[in-house]
Amino acid sequence: RSVTDMLPARQMWQKLKRLPVQSIVSVERVAADGIASALAVEDYAIDIDSDGIGWIRLCQSADDSRLRVRYGSGLATDWDELPESLRQGIVRMAGYLYANRDGVDPGGPPSAVTALWRPYRRMRIA
Repeated sequence: RSVTDMLPARQMWQKLKRLPVQSIVSVERVAADGIASALAVEDYAIDIDSDGIGWIRLCQSADDSRLRVRYGSGLATDWDELPESLRQGIVRMAGYLYANRDGVDPGGPPSAVTALWRPYRRMRIA
């Protein structure tokens, strides 16, 4: 999907809000009066890391303006582009939720769903 973030105009790296970022389309400076102007490529730096997190920073100091960043985010543009294991997990989870619509199953979601989605989980060690 197409996403637009408004960020403060800073020289430090700032993280974009949606994940995973597929592409950063445009960066504009929005003045205090609301007038937007495109930034030259030399005026900012962008990065998309291996976790799909998008980053942006200005190369030179800015005034009280903001940045409008347009980018594409998400795993796929349609159902057929999703990995097969995610699609199977979604179908199984929908069936589970339909079967348990009147009450909560104390066992939680089926283990097949968690196994299918395991490769896409993010593990963090604190």
